[in-house]
Amino acid sequence: MRNLNLKIALIIYGAIHIVWGFMMLFAPDTMTEFSGFEIATSAEYFLVLLGAAFVAVGVWFIMTALDIVNNVGGIKFAVLWSAIMLVAPLFSLWLEYIDFGHIWFIVAINFVFCGAFLVFYPRVTD
Repeated sequence: MRNLNLKIALIIYGAIHIVWGFMMLFAPDTMTEFSGFEIATSAEYFLVLLGAAFVAVGVWFIMTALDIVNNVGGIKFAVLWSAIMLVAPLFSLWLEYIDFGHIWFIVAINFVFCGAFLVFYPRVTD
């Protein structure tokens, strides 16, 4: 049951990243407006690069979910990625680059999935 829950969490998290990635690739203006920001022309380039990375990460998470037993490294990466994606916006908030209204959704999503990955992480029992 634990592996099934982990598989479902990885697939949903991967799908979210693929959608966000394609939004960054093909509609960077919409993606920044969703967060409440205005986009600078030079930032569009970085959003396209970030979008490509998000698509790749999303595919990686889904591929990990297809064979959890042989992809423990992918699960560790999912824990690391979700933890970093949770802490980085909070660090930006602490530096006063943004306010919480801009990041609450990202923080909530990554908090939930980081917790799920840690709870459902496969454990070896003797």
